[in-house]
Amino acid sequence: MENLPVKSVESLAVEVVTLPLDEARVALVDYYFPNRQKINSTQQLIELWVHSVTIKSDQTRRAYRQIGYELVDYMQSRFGISDLRMVTLFHLHAYLTWLKDEKPVRGKKNTYGISKNTAAKYTAAIKSLWEWGTRASIGYFAIDLGKDLSIQWDDKLAERILSEREIAKLEKAAMAVDLQHNTNKMHWLLFTLMFYSGVRAGEIARQTSDYGKRIITPGLFWRQFREDGDCLLLTVTGKRNKTRTISLDPETSAVLLDYRGDAGNERPVFPSPSRRDRGKPLSDRGLRLMMEEISACAGIKFSAHFLRHTHATLAKKNGASDFDLQADLGHASPATTAKYIHHVGRVGTSHALRRKSKHR
Repeated sequence: MENLPVKSVESLAVEVVTLPLDEARVALVDYYFPNRQKINSTQQLIELWVHSVTIKSDQTRRAYRQIGYELVDYMQSRFGISDLRMVTLFHLHAYLTWLKDEKPVRGKKNTYGISKNTAAKYTAAIKSLWEWGTRASIGYFAIDLGKDLSIQWDDKLAERILSEREIAKLEKAAMAVDLQHNTNKMHWLLFTLMFYSGVRAGEIARQTSDYGKRIITPGLFWRQFREDGDCLLLTVTGKRNKTRTISLDPETSAVLLDYRGDAGNERPVFPSPSRRDRGKPLSDRGLRLMMEEISACAGIKFSAHFLRHTHATLAKKNGASDFDLQADLGHASPATTAKYIHHVGRVGTSHALRRKSKHR
């Protein structure tokens, strides 16, 4: 066997190569995440994130995209950080504190700070971004900072349930607004449809994103209604593009058919009053403004989603089954429906005390 030459210690020494910081960071990330996505910009990061399977609805996708870009703008303007990989837990806490105390409220002068639930939505988005970005297949963030952020929701379910007296008062207010603006019963019919069907606002209003270039929901057209005896069947597309059909009661069906007249299937049910959108269905912003007009007239604070919660609560109270409620509301899980109706049917402990005192 041939003798191999003996190398000196000096010849065995490993040569240390000093790389620039950026190159070293890339080399380290490539080593630990060999199959990662090659993300070259913050914009690319956010777009890949909002279109990932992590975010399942268009509404959430639109909200999270806005939050992502707002976070980037804040870090750039306040700390001069343009790369979210340089953000620390301190920076995220500073951002959330700014949201709660100093963020200007759009449309309200000299008003600052967002609500507790809005802050919770921002926190949930940030947690989602970092959790997604630290996956092995993504490998953008080294650690998941979102794990150290807590979400604190303010449970206002009881405030979203209107009484029957309030519903009657709001109906009268909707009629009064129509007379005032000469809008041919649009406010009243929109209010009636939303309350008696329990649909989400986003299921019947036109929604767009990317500055109006992409349609999320086209709005409500007469082709979505079908007669079934003395009732109308309404077909809508809800979250995660799931389609469901709701059977409307005869009274609601009658007023809608009377309002329709001879309008064709391709006509919008509620045309937009805006000159710019003439001929198009009512937008989500237009729907919200109509609800605000009714609210101001009645002196009762509510939104379209209040009507959905109230629909579920009063329907359950009047005998609707949990199965029918889940189907009509379009909930994927019975647990979600239970959140809408968990106060219904409870007698309460005070009643038990009253009953006991009567036997004394």
